[in-house]
Amino acid sequence: MTDSMSRHEYEQMRATENRLWWFRALHAYLLRFLSHDVSSGQTALDVGCGTGGFMQQLAGRGYATTGLDVSLLAATLSRERGLSQVIVGSANELPLASESFDLVVSVDVLEVGPVAPQKLAAEAWRVLKPGGRGLFVMAAHQWLLSEHDRAVGSVRRYNLQQMQVLFTVQGFKVVRATYLFAALFPPMAVWKLLNPPRKDEPLGEAVSDVRLPHPLVNGLLSAISALEIPLHPGLRLPFGTSALVLVEKK
Repeated sequence: MTDSMSRHEYEQMRATENRLWWFRALHAYLLRFLSHDVSSGQTALDVGCGTGGFMQQLAGRGYATTGLDVSLLAATLSRERGLSQVIVGSANELPLASESFDLVVSVDVLEVGPVAPQKLAAEAWRVLKPGGRGLFVMAAHQWLLSEHDRAVGSVRRYNLQQMQVLFTVQGFKVVRATYLFAALFPPMAVWKLLNPPRKDEPLGEAVSDVRLPHPLVNGLLSAISALEIPLHPGLRLPFGTSALVLVEKK
């Protein structure tokens, strides 16, 4: 499996991951779906860990974490955070032992071109221990495919029903399913519709939305998106720009 993101995008991610409103909100949402009481020795795998932002959150929660990414640069940037257990490999064929993790997380990987969603779901099932859980997030709604998606190598976006089918067919039980970023869905959707993928320019010239806005804008968007945090995991939101499923290997 080849890497579909440019060096510039990884460097932008590393530079903004701790400060950009979107990353901060996303990580806060995800942590709400994870147990606050992590017993000693529980293991977590972050498939497509990128530059290690959420993997660091998992380690802080108490998990013994392993990260995997197809990009050597991403793995290197993750290790620079002090995350030593990061390997380079394909999400389609995880180079890891069966039934070795209590938790598998994958955020914004299922939509990437070289990734086969069915293979990733099957591999997550294989490496999870019986009773283990998986937390998966994917950009929602194919009609929102934008220039940002093109810049980060995304070619597909699923709705929540498609996400649930992907994992139930594999044998998982869906524990929770919801959309994310509901409060900001209207303006974000308009922005994406106004910035459709441009097929008439080289792929290397595509630029993502991963950059810090003015501090006042960043603060405002952070405050608005934070309103959603208490709603998770109890409430199933009917719309949003990302789809999330929490599944269990029964």
